[in-house]
Amino acid sequence: MTGTLSGSLGTALQRAATANSLQPMNVVHIGLPKCASTTLQNRLFAQQRAFTYVGWINKGYRNSESTKDLIARITFQDSLDYDHAATEAMLRGLPEVTAAPGRPILMSAESLSVEGRADRRLVAERLHRLFAPAKVLIVLRAQPAMLQSMYLHHIRGERITSFEHWLDQNYGGIRFMNLRRIGLDYEPLVRAYDEFFGPDNVVVLPFELISDENSVFHTRLAEMLQLPLADVHACFRQNVDNRRMSKRHLLALYVQGSMPTGTNLATLGRRLLPTPLYQQVRSIVVGGKRLEAPQLSERWCSRVAAACARGNARLEARTGLPLGALGYPV
Repeated sequence: MTGTLSGSLGTALQRAATANSLQPMNVVHIGLPKCASTTLQNRLFAQQRAFTYVGWINKGYRNSESTKDLIARITFQDSLDYDHAATEAMLRGLPEVTAAPGRPILMSAESLSVEGRADRRLVAERLHRLFAPAKVLIVLRAQPAMLQSMYLHHIRGERITSFEHWLDQNYGGIRFMNLRRIGLDYEPLVRAYDEFFGPDNVVVLPFELISDENSVFHTRLAEMLQLPLADVHACFRQNVDNRRMSKRHLLALYVQGSMPTGTNLATLGRRLLPTPLYQQVRSIVVGGKRLEAPQLSERWCSRVAAACARGNARLEARTGLPLGALGYPV
């Protein structure tokens, strides 16, 4: 053979290349939080059969301690302590992985994309070494709506503070109080994954298109997970996860906030009331009209635009998605 492959060897290699091209890549979903991650994990990722799913499901992990430790190593561990070989062995040793050798892996964890953990570029590098070749899924949300959603999530479990005060605490400077902060300029995060995995393997989808069954959000998910489009539609039609709190729920939190520090009315109710009565009271408290999102002040609208508009414009050009029309400052 001179310069080209011929005969049975060439045919065999061509067949092998074709088979490899049809083999699905691993998939890594890194969040962002407050972008339907729970619905994706519970109702889509855990239900599909083309991939071995490693990640969060129904408020916990399968093989909880080993999976939790694996994700913690990737997201938290200082680079001086991180051991790639040990982490890879832990991944390959998970029961669900050993039960289906050769099957591609689907990992999902919101913590992979937030600040306050290991450096996010370092996390991307670790994921590349563990999973490449792989597709990466990043779901974004318009920054004003993201801040509103994060704040409403915060006050569920903390003493109530004003939206403005919460913004100043968490986004008012480089040093911030909440160690699970979402970096609002998404473009550097996407660019880092583009560099490691290649732009063709990084799928960026806007949360705002979830409700449109004819949108790229549904079609790209179906392609990536090798699922019928109808299965993706069904996933989001069933979405009741992490709904916005009700006005009655907020009122209960105000009452809780007037009590001694550490008081938790939900915990007290579960301890003092029979389960059927507690469930009935809880359904009344959390039911009813949903709370309206708090409005960003003009000061914070300007700050968010100044921090994010340039990156959003670059993402709009990179993805072809109409981010400006979807509420992203550009």
